[in-house]
Amino acid sequence: MKKMKKLYIIISFFVIGTLQAQSQTSFTLQQAVDFAMRNNASIRKAENNIIKAQKKVWETTSMGFPQIDANASYQKYIEQPVQLMPARIMDPTAPAGTYVPVKFGTEQNMKWTATLTQLIFSGSYLVGLQSSKTYKKISENALIKTRQKIKEAVVNAYGNALLTDESIQIMQKNIQTVENNLFEVQQMYENGLVEQTDVEQLQITLSNLQNQLDYLQRMKKVAYEMLNYTMGRDTGASLELADDIEKLKDQSMNLSLLKKSFSPEQNIDYLIAKNQEKATGLQLKLQKSKALPTLAAFVNYGQNAYNNEFKFFDGEQNWYTQSILGLSINIPLFSSWGRQAKLRQAQLDFENARTGVEEKEKELRLQYDRAKNEYEHSFKNYEIAKENLKLAEKIEHKEQVKFTEGIGNSFQLNQARMQLYQTQQQYLQSIIDIINKKVALENILGMDE
Repeated sequence: MKKMKKLYIIISFFVIGTLQAQSQTSFTLQQAVDFAMRNNASIRKAENNIIKAQKKVWETTSMGFPQIDANASYQKYIEQPVQLMPARIMDPTAPAGTYVPVKFGTEQNMKWTATLTQLIFSGSYLVGLQSSKTYKKISENALIKTRQKIKEAVVNAYGNALLTDESIQIMQKNIQTVENNLFEVQQMYENGLVEQTDVEQLQITLSNLQNQLDYLQRMKKVAYEMLNYTMGRDTGASLELADDIEKLKDQSMNLSLLKKSFSPEQNIDYLIAKNQEKATGLQLKLQKSKALPTLAAFVNYGQNAYNNEFKFFDGEQNWYTQSILGLSINIPLFSSWGRQAKLRQAQLDFENARTGVEEKEKELRLQYDRAKNEYEHSFKNYEIAKENLKLAEKIEHKEQVKFTEGIGNSFQLNQARMQLYQTQQQYLQSIIDIINKKVALENILGMDE
């Protein structure tokens, strides 16, 4: 009873956890990444490939273990074959050169056999065993690569969704400000304090902002659907972003990351290239091993039964036993130089793979330098964008005051506002760049977190 109670508790926790995961709608960036690691379709496929590789290892390993095959057969002659025998065998007085038709055997027979084979030596088997383990390692590295790509995709999608949200909020504030200004200017126009052009200029600005807001609201739906898709959720599922853009910016500004040294051996692309080198090296060994003999042993055991009627399962039916023990050896002698051609191809593949490792290391060092510089430069871009935003807000405010006091004009105010709106987007984009550049650098460095 205690065991059943514990099992019930474990199942209950599992079911509750599953239901909570399905009903969760609010995600921080880390929660979104963790969710994707469990539910993204590409990751599930990569995990299945590892399981497949594990089975492949055992499939190859089992070839070196005893193999047992059994078969059974039943035959019934519709017309028994006839053999001609010299007539003198049966009748010494028969004329020479005469024959008598004779039917040998019974009309029906049944037999069964079982054969045990054991591979004793095979160079191809030994290489194949190594290759299957390498294939498993390749699948494991492919999963790591897939996880990195999905993590980067989730970070980018989450950032784009946040950028859209922030842009909508800023746009709504801008529209509210312009609407208030338009109301005031219309009052001033009615009192003859400003020209109609000033009113029309604000109307154009308001119309453009409303159109941009409509576009952003449409893009928000797409951004959220893309994030859901990348996480492995239904694209139309309810989704809330628990992190804000400033918080992610603070988390992503990691100066210690710039001091971390780069080692190609920690990069998954380098490991994949090394695996490719090892795989082609094993293919080379395989071609060489095909010149070696293959030795196997076998034991065969079986029984035969004969009858003119189907009485093979009666207790009185006689079964005749046969058994064989033997060895077989296969020695490759001559292949019309086909084996040598395959060997040369394998040698060239191995040389190319080895060259590929060297090239990959150079490529990764360049990628690291670029990623590091872009991440470091994103800090500078952010600081500049931050200062520019303050200046743009200050300029827009001054132009607004000047226009209200009648010493400015609508054109200068509109230019200041356009500059402000552009600077607002540059500021938000500079934050997103920090977040995206950080995860790109982490992937180059081979960091899991």
